[in-house]
Amino acid sequence: MIKRVLIICVLFAVFYSGIIGFQVFWGTHFKKPVSTQGHSVPPPHKIYSFSFAKYTQAGDKEIEIEGDSANILEKTVTLMNVVAKAYAEESPVTITADHGNYDKEANKVSLDKNVVATTQNGTRLLTEELQIRPSQHVMETDVHAQVKKDNIQVEGIGAHGDSNLKKVQFKKNVTVVVQDPADQSSMPTIITCDGPLMVDYDKNVAHFRKNVLAQDHRGKLSSDTMDVYYDKGSRKISKMVATGNVVIENPDGNKTYSDNVVYLAAEGKVILGGDAEALYYEGDGKSLAS
Repeated sequence: MIKRVLIICVLFAVFYSGIIGFQVFWGTHFKKPVSTQGHSVPPPHKIYSFSFAKYTQAGDKEIEIEGDSANILEKTVTLMNVVAKAYAEESPVTITADHGNYDKEANKVSLDKNVVATTQNGTRLLTEELQIRPSQHVMETDVHAQVKKDNIQVEGIGAHGDSNLKKVQFKKNVTVVVQDPADQSSMPTIITCDGPLMVDYDKNVAHFRKNVLAQDHRGKLSSDTMDVYYDKGSRKISKMVATGNVVIENPDGNKTYSDNVVYLAAEGKVILGGDAEALYYEGDGKSLAS
């Protein structure tokens, strides 16, 4: 009896092993491959550290750029966590961004998202898109940009500047805020214009164009164009020269109209030029022209 049971168990084991072997054989040789059409998975890319420097024919460094990339051998290198240095004259400007592309043949850098350019003297440009052309020492953007230096903040749509941000031009919708460095709690001077605006940080002057309006606690001054000069030492506004349809309005509502005006901040003096007219209001609200 025991012998018969053992024979049955052996036969059952052989039969079961045969079934398993057949299934493996069938699956290996006859099973249809699963289609991956429409569900293709790209091969994984390895991320490399990219670092590159370019020099002029005279041997001067023109640009350094580094970041993380998966295509360092391509003509256009796609970058993440970008750090670039654009050289002009004696000092570089350092630019950081989340993303960017470097075109090796065109020698052009395109950056986007959280772009910050900082010069060695502390001038900072902030924007979401920036094009850098190192051989021409130019940086520019078509989107909203902001430049901060000392107590002066400038912002507008579209900006074009040299690599050291010594001269920056804003295209349109410009706002300039000048805070008194000696009194951060005081009301700043705010100047707006339709644009363009050219700021020359070396010469401490800003040229405003089209529908200019300057205002602070002392009143408002509007004109077609305005040149604003800054004192290099105190960083305060030293002089304003307004031209074309100039209107000055004080907090009481009194107004003066003239062809041009020179305002000397240190003396608190206003010099009217061309045809001038004043409009004063009495206590009862009636106006008196002169």
